Amino acid sequence: MKSISTLLKEGLVLGDGGYLIELERRGYVDSGSEREKVGTGKGSGQFTPEVAIEHPEALRALHHEFLDAGSIVLQALTFFGTREKLSRAGYGDQMEAINAAAVKIAKEVAGDRALVAGSVSRTQLFERQRPPSAQHARDLFEEQIRLLKDAGVDFLILETFFRLDEMLIALDCAVNSGLPVVATMSFRPLITKSGDDHTPADCARAMAEHGAIAVGANCEQEPQRMLPLLREMREAVQTPIAAQPAAFRTTDDCHCFTRQPAFPDDLETIQVSRQAFYDFGKSAKAEGFAYIGGCCGCNAAYIRALARGVAEGKSPASGRGGNHN
Repeated sequence: MKSISTLLKEGLVLGDGGYLIELERRGYVDSGSEREKVGTGKGSGQFTPEVAIEHPEALRALHHEFLDAGSIVLQALTFFGTREKLSRAGYGDQMEAINAAAVKIAKEVAGDRALVAGSVSRTQLFERQRPPSAQHARDLFEEQIRLLKDAGVDFLILETFFRLDEMLIALDCAVNSGLPVVATMSFRPLITKSGDDHTPADCARAMAEHGAIAVGANCEQEPQRMLPLLREMREAVQTPIAAQPAAFRTTDDCHCFTRQPAFPDDLETIQVSRQAFYDFGKSAKAEGFAYIGGCCGCNAAYIRALARGVAEGKSPASGRGGNHN
């Protein structure tokens, strides 16, 4: 496979979908709803990736589904894989094994058909502590990124960061590893600003200036809701734009699905159809985005629809989509 940097220059790269919620629906991941009010960031480790060592066959099957749907990037299931987060879920002493197993499974499935990305997410420390422990977060990021690099990921995807300050700490650690980095913010409760009051344009510029090879947004919003903030990012930078929307409806009052009453155990009631991802594939191609996939709620059927939309979409008009260095 070509490198992610080369692929981003050659055309629109199709990633994969969401893992933890899909595996929770299949009975392999704990949502945490019986232990806490999920979504507060204060609890004991909901949606953690121990499935990589407890039910590797389930994770392997989902990777195969995304690959067969057209994904040319598979994300190792290392989201929420820092030692502190896993410790709150009771898996701290298995942190190394979970990260290593997740990468190994993804690489075995990918073979020479796809690249493997290491997923690095927010620590939740910035949500749970006031003031946050920036150095502790840095130590956690450095440890996980070192493990992911040693396990052989092709590049890193930093995703679902609600605050730009925490993203920039993780991005510094990621760039220092020498691996290429795609960086995507998540915006809640509204798409107008991050948790620490930065606009999407501000976030895009900062991530690009700090070394990300592609910048954008992931999770929280369905495709149509996410489009305006992606356009704002695209206008702010020359860096390729990445997008991984969720597959759940949001509202005009609250632009994030994790603060909807349906989260986490009634998400089927706000699921968008795969048509939304077909339409997004067409839009993403026309808009000149460089990397697209799906996040929470997005299974292989959605990725297949996304791929079809890309294939049937029109390339950007001359002068549009000039966001490649």
